Amino acid sequence: MTRLNKSYIPFRGYYSSPFCRWQGSLANENAITLGAATANRWFKKRKLDPTIIDYLYFGTTIPQRRMFYSHTWSAAMLVEGAKDVPALMIHQACTTSTTAIYLAAQNIELGAYQTGYALLSDRCSNGPHTVWANPLGPGGEVESENWMMDNFNRDPWAGFKMIQTAENVAKTIGVTKEECDAVTLRRYQQYLDSTANDRAFQKRYMFPVEVKAGKKEVKLIEVDEGITPTSAEGLAKLTPVEPGGVLTYGSQTHPADGNCGFIVTTREKAKEWSEDKK
Repeated sequence: MTRLNKSYIPFRGYYSSPFCRWQGSLANENAITLGAATANRWFKKRKLDPTIIDYLYFGTTIPQRRMFYSHTWSAAMLVEGAKDVPALMIHQACTTSTTAIYLAAQNIELGAYQTGYALLSDRCSNGPHTVWANPLGPGGEVESENWMMDNFNRDPWAGFKMIQTAENVAKTIGVTKEECDAVTLRRYQQYLDSTANDRAFQKRYMFPVEVKAGKKEVKLIEVDEGITPTSAEGLAKLTPVEPGGVLTYGSQTHPADGNCGFIVTTREKAKEWSEDKK
């Protein structure tokens, strides 16, 4: 494994928006513009000039309108046109965020630039439906693809649903439904802990999102939406989604909408831009 010795993330040089369960408050927001706008507001709140960014990685998985220019467009919006920031779009399914951060860190190690920014933004709600020309089909009937559901339900190479992959792993290592339920309950308890004392822990990293609620009204989304209350008794009653499986609707992560951002830079600049200079 490669060890990164020269790249750093400033203390609190990052944020995550609240995440809203799909078809919730962020269902109609373009993830590209919302991500850039939220990151821009975060920089201003931290009193950091966004033009410190030398290179931007825009990570996303579900296409939005104007996706073709998502990377350079989000960079331009983030710095409000004050600097030409080169950018790259990253699309790596569930490893998109880690890949973007790693690439930013790798280029710091190589000395390609001093400050990279990983902006990750997605919207699972209202996913696009793509139509492909098929002139050799019956009557020229088109082929179509539902970006969310079709790819949830089948890997074109392996031929399985995402959940079937999880079930295959569970079977290989001998994980039981009871163990999955126990982990789910523990994660829910930990989530509740993060909301204690008026969300003191969450407020260390969570940054609110602004969305239009009308022509002049702006709605502030400050907390996660769609977290389902969980109990041991409730989980025990649920039937696995796949016959003979171990995962239920209670132990799955729901699709959601939101964004986050990370500054990746040198040791000296990370110390300069950290909230705690120590």
